[in-house]
Amino acid sequence: MSDLQRRASRPPRRDGGRGGYNRGGYRREGPSGPSIDYRALVEYVAKSLAEKPEEVHVESFERGGGTVAIKVKLADTDVGRFIGKAGRNIEAIRTLVRVASMRDRKRVFVDLANPPR
Repeated sequence: MSDLQRRASRPPRRDGGRGGYNRGGYRREGPSGPSIDYRALVEYVAKSLAEKPEEVHVESFERGGGTVAIKVKLADTDVGRFIGKAGRNIEAIRTLVRVASMRDRKRVFVDLANPPR
């Protein structure tokens, strides 16, 4: 008996579903729950990493077309810590914000206002 025949001969599930993988893909209805404040999320993470959290300034700009840009300004001594070894910290922050923004169907870019020296 082939795999296809075995699956077809199974009895239907009690809840009426087909079982197996979720064949529906992404949700097609709108976001549920309150929208996330991306600027506050980045500010919280940046202040947590910084040695001088009082010098952390985060600004966000709506670019249009569902795009948001977030600029982070840090003390010069904290820039390296924010970026991390081989850029791991800033990439993790960008990934965190990207995942959070998927629900709102927005693209969010996180950049440093003061590049490393």
